[in-house]
Amino acid sequence: MVLIVQFAWAQGLTSAALVGVVTDQSKTPLPGATVIAIHQPTNTQYVATTNAEGYYNIQNMRVGGPYTVATSYIGYQEQRVEGIELILGQLTRVDFQLPESANQLGEIEVIGEQNDIFNQDRTGAATSITREQLRTLPTLNRSLQDFTRLTPQAAGNSIAGTNNRYNNITIDGAVNNDVFGLSGSGTPGGQAGTQPISLDAIEQIHVVVAPYDVKLGNFTGGGINAVTRSGDNTFSGSVYGFARNEDIIGKSVEGPRERADDFSNYQYGVRLGGPIIRDKLFFFFNYDATRITEPVRFAPGSPESQIPLDITRNLADTVLARYGYDVGSFGAIDRETQSDKWFGRIDWNISNNHQLTLRHNYVDAFDYNISRSRNELRFGNNAYRFNSVTNSTVLELSSRFENDIANNLIIGYTRIREDRETEGEFFPQVTISDPIGRFEFGSQRSSTANELDQDIFEFTDNLTFLEGRHNITVGTHNEFFSFRNLFINNFNGRWDFRGLNDFYNDIPNRVRATYSLTDEERPAAEFDAMQLSFYAQDDYTASEQLRLTLGLRVDVPIFPDEPAENLKLERDFSDIYPDLETDRTPSGQLLWAPRFGFNYTPTDERNFQIRGGTGIFTGRVPFVWLSNQFINTGTILGTLDRRNPAGFVEDVNQLIDPTIPQTFEINVIGDDFKLPQVWRSNLAFDYTLPYDVYLTVEGIYSKTLNDVVYRDLNLVEPEGRLAGADNRFVYPRNRRINPDYTNIVLLDNTDEGYRYSVTGQLRKDFVNGLQTKVAYTYGVSKDVNSGTSSTALSNYEFNQIVNNPNDPALSYSRYDIRHRIIATTGYLFEWGEDNFSTGITLFYQGQSGLPFTYLYNGDLNREGNFANDLIYIPRDRSEINLIDDEDLGTAEEQWEALDAFIEADDYLSERRGEYAERYGARMPWTHQFDIRILQNFYIRTEENLHTFQLTFDIFNVGNLINKDWGRQYFVSNSANEVIFYEGLNDAGEPTFTFNPNTVAYNIAPFDSRWQGQIGLRYIFN
Repeated sequence: MVLIVQFAWAQGLTSAALVGVVTDQSKTPLPGATVIAIHQPTNTQYVATTNAEGYYNIQNMRVGGPYTVATSYIGYQEQRVEGIELILGQLTRVDFQLPESANQLGEIEVIGEQNDIFNQDRTGAATSITREQLRTLPTLNRSLQDFTRLTPQAAGNSIAGTNNRYNNITIDGAVNNDVFGLSGSGTPGGQAGTQPISLDAIEQIHVVVAPYDVKLGNFTGGGINAVTRSGDNTFSGSVYGFARNEDIIGKSVEGPRERADDFSNYQYGVRLGGPIIRDKLFFFFNYDATRITEPVRFAPGSPESQIPLDITRNLADTVLARYGYDVGSFGAIDRETQSDKWFGRIDWNISNNHQLTLRHNYVDAFDYNISRSRNELRFGNNAYRFNSVTNSTVLELSSRFENDIANNLIIGYTRIREDRETEGEFFPQVTISDPIGRFEFGSQRSSTANELDQDIFEFTDNLTFLEGRHNITVGTHNEFFSFRNLFINNFNGRWDFRGLNDFYNDIPNRVRATYSLTDEERPAAEFDAMQLSFYAQDDYTASEQLRLTLGLRVDVPIFPDEPAENLKLERDFSDIYPDLETDRTPSGQLLWAPRFGFNYTPTDERNFQIRGGTGIFTGRVPFVWLSNQFINTGTILGTLDRRNPAGFVEDVNQLIDPTIPQTFEINVIGDDFKLPQVWRSNLAFDYTLPYDVYLTVEGIYSKTLNDVVYRDLNLVEPEGRLAGADNRFVYPRNRRINPDYTNIVLLDNTDEGYRYSVTGQLRKDFVNGLQTKVAYTYGVSKDVNSGTSSTALSNYEFNQIVNNPNDPALSYSRYDIRHRIIATTGYLFEWGEDNFSTGITLFYQGQSGLPFTYLYNGDLNREGNFANDLIYIPRDRSEINLIDDEDLGTAEEQWEALDAFIEADDYLSERRGEYAERYGARMPWTHQFDIRILQNFYIRTEENLHTFQLTFDIFNVGNLINKDWGRQYFVSNSANEVIFYEGLNDAGEPTFTFNPNTVAYNIAPFDSRWQGQIGLRYIFN
């Protein structure tokens, strides 16, 4: 008799494991029994001997299969089981009960089944994506995100209601994060619009939210781990191509039903794998390319834009005539994205006990970056091209010593080089905030001095041994970083105007610039860092019903380099902040992370289990946040920041007078700053309903221990309150404690914040090829700063508040999930005497709208930050002082429009007489159905199977059926500046204007359409 059960998340980052017990028919352990597992595709053999309690433990096994597992013992019949598939990160248990040799063997009975739900080692929330799902699920971008969305607790790139910068992404056990923290996708090359690796090079993906295995760390959001394909004893390969253009996309969803502008998106490649020496040495190779050309929407004068074409043309002509500068295109333009990915891997079976893997991944990509919205126009020469090149090499040695000891060694090196190229001539960036819309032209302010070099070396070693019923792991994971970050914001100068009339009359509101104080024109932040991790863990099988996991991990950040010391700053603030230093780093701290997990199965039928755990998780802080401290010490860069300057000048260096005391932006770090940490707990119930439907109910709660908060140490206390219903604190005109400094931004810790989610899931697995799952998640996430920007000043000045920006209130996070529903189902039909097969797979996602914020435009409380003041929602006309405007109408007309706007918004109408909350408003519910239709044509020869495969992916099928279905929404920067602050009147009361054309959110013109993609693939094996 053979018992097969799969455990989860107890294994290495790149492998699987096989464990079990061998007994006789009376369940007496058989010590010294031999267990052999053979990976059929490569004939790799794994051998173990049972210990005194009859247990065996085979670690570091290849994922996939099929495996044949056999056991033998003197005086007993040999038993064998076929078709075992091992899943990445999971532990499969195969128990044998051997009959005596004198007895007839008979038919082997398999009790239980292989699935990732009912297994003793499963404790926290996790999602497995197999090669079959990678092959059959709908995908347009062939991205990791197209598959990690299967995780119920995920939303976009966020997991568990957390900033994606707090996720950890590994490929083949090696870091594949954007550890510097600039990419929205969280992966290297994300800013260039590329994936970190080709989908055809991936074998399996796993997502963990609450794992209590101490080997898994460096995240407070979620962990994403992928393992790559390898070759085997059979030559196999594929040539493929995917294409979409304007002919297989829906018409516009707003205004006249217009056909999409011409665009193209082509993805193509080839993969090949096979033996170099049969049973010994194998290779795998993949090349993948992407070529995208797409239009930039919201051209002035179009139905999508509220900005008139004649006003735009007049502005462009004025700039050209006055300054001789061409602002670039303001009509419909195209942007390009390209990438080339090369992947190679070699696997060597040195012996039955040692396997070596060497792989290299190369990605070369660029993205032409420009964006617009309904009320925002960036002219063509405000665009930039982002270039990214990544080289990543990983060496892995998996070894087994004696009988119950295994070791896994991973060494990795990644080299990333990225930079920006601006368009047009070098010119200051000009931003005009007019009630009609926002205009930007000139060289993009963050791109004229922007380069990033990263070198990452890592070393991981995990030793595992079996001692009775205890599976002991001790190990270490170490990351070594070297960075060179050239980023000088406003290097070309940045001018702000309060409206078009002010620009035409040369009345700037503000000018800012950053310049070098050293002999080097463009100095960069250069520093090294390390994050060392050490851990030990005991997985204890207390009984057939109860398994316990207890582990301890410690993470140690080390910064061998220190920022420059600013003695003047220390002297200037010695009385107020005696501990203020610029040369401080969070180095050498011991961040302890104990964890405990359990799994209890109260019934012998294993149709019900209770699981859960609790523990501390330590993440990385995005290194860009620490890089700010190395460059903004006040000794390297100077800052120009003037309100109401005399007039616009092209060369801001003319405004820098060395005889006048300069001002500086300073970034410092708290004297006891710690890396992000959360205390996370979960409790879950899994139950088998009638007809083998699996029900899972899971709750997760995370309490913030250490998160980030930013404060300006150079801001004085408020001087009073505004007059009127909105009586928030206001600051004096001279708001700086010391005028020699603009902002002294402190990166500090807070323990305020929490996240929780409750998930209910139903799943049914059919043996005839149908897989069905539906899950609902309710989640809430709150923090004091969502850390949405890469610079200290932006994280501070754009964190929305009512009163004190140095003491932001706890509110909803930008990554708040709230309601999310996912469902997937699929079926494969075999027909035509097995010469054809047709597959169809459907994925659905419904979500209760993304959060956003309602803000004032302007600096209402005079603390120096624009676009961060939460609005007061007036009860009636008397609670807001609107003024007449030539373009927007009389004050009464504006109030009628504003009152109607508030009444039409569920969130605003319920909060009249109160302040809006940070990320308290939500866009409408979204519903999206995606489908993949797959047709296979088989040609069989004596030795090979040739498959010609045609696929058609359709995203947002609802819009294909009905033009009003499947709409997606967005708000630029997740903040809507709905009310314009116009200054104080003679009575000292704030005055405002409101644009009657204001909308709460925009309909995404491209994502709201159905989009199709045709794929053609040839496969041989």
